[in-house]
Amino acid sequence: MAHPKCLIVTTHYRPLIGGALTVYDALAVHAGGAISLLTASRDYTTGKEVEGWRAFDDAANYTISRVPLMRIGLLPVGTGLIGKLAARLRAKLLARQVLRVATTTIKQQKIDVVCIGAQDALGWLVGPLKRDTGAKVIIYVHGEEVSQAAYSEKAEARRRAILHAADGLVAVSSFTVGILKQKYGVPAEKIKLQTNGVDLDKYNGEWPKDARKNAGLPEGAFVFSCGRLVERKGFDRLIEAWPAVVAAVPGVKLLVGGKGPLEGALRQRAKELAVEDSIEFAGWMSEEKLAAAYGEADIFTMPNRTMPDGDTEGFGLVFLEAAAMGTPSIGGKAGGAVDAIIDGETGLSVDAEKPEEISKALISLLLDKQKRQGLAEKAKAYARTQGWGMKTEEFLEYLKELTAGKIRNSK
Repeated sequence: MAHPKCLIVTTHYRPLIGGALTVYDALAVHAGGAISLLTASRDYTTGKEVEGWRAFDDAANYTISRVPLMRIGLLPVGTGLIGKLAARLRAKLLARQVLRVATTTIKQQKIDVVCIGAQDALGWLVGPLKRDTGAKVIIYVHGEEVSQAAYSEKAEARRRAILHAADGLVAVSSFTVGILKQKYGVPAEKIKLQTNGVDLDKYNGEWPKDARKNAGLPEGAFVFSCGRLVERKGFDRLIEAWPAVVAAVPGVKLLVGGKGPLEGALRQRAKELAVEDSIEFAGWMSEEKLAAAYGEADIFTMPNRTMPDGDTEGFGLVFLEAAAMGTPSIGGKAGGAVDAIIDGETGLSVDAEKPEEISKALISLLLDKQKRQGLAEKAKAYARTQGWGMKTEEFLEYLKELTAGKIRNSK
């Protein structure tokens, strides 16, 4: 029996950067044509056309359909009543267009399952698509979109209703499964635990001998960290922990990859702590440099934490990518990172609110080569069992059982 055809619908997509976008692309790449995408050609956060989207779509081995926008942009703080009313009208008009295009695409491509990949922005599609197309409609839930409180009680109620209305929910971590069951009361049989995978072709554990020099990586021992520079990723706590690491391991460097709103504050904090000379902010990194940095680093760390409003890491693809390149990780005991790192086996989990715990873990691994290598070997072996090929087959089997009417229990 052939796999059901699935359409993933999301507000924005590659070549923009983001963990969820990486997940959808990886699934589609490995699905042999069973998965297609419906998304936007403009970035709703800026209103500008996504640079390079045509070339990306042409090179993809799966079908990508685009409309200019899937949602309106966020309103500036202080927007008045007239501005809010105008935005509401624009949102309604756009919603009609999105629903019309989605319905047409589903019928033309003979889609069996629609997967909503942006719950709060596009979850409203669940009811109309179930009613008008006959397709099963599921929601891919990454974590922060349910752990973080909605902006109002009405919005929270709408979120709950949408989660219950969907035919199924795909959750990327046991943490996310727990929230869906405990906070929103979703029955276990409606939830499929589908942890994220890793691209074993891109992160194959091998790199040229001169990769460090060619990629411009630090000489000697260094710790690598990367991600969007926002609070929940924990870069601020990492920098606060760094003076103790430098004192215990002279000459060690910290390489930070990624961009984000906290970059200026992080640079300033490094200066205040007099460790700016041992920290390099690399900004955006090419896939080649990223793989080399994972592989050459002694340790990878992203001390993620849960913010007061519930914002947290849904899974943490970076930990699996580091593992695939044979590098142990140190992450926070928060969100889905506890599924991405097997504590004491593929890396270490710490209370990332405490810089002293971060520094202690870093120092212990930097000074104990045998322990570090043991974790690295187990991390690499574990990553071999988490490839996207296997994850995609698991996802497609879930879709097959869903369309056949079989009950799927969460793990």
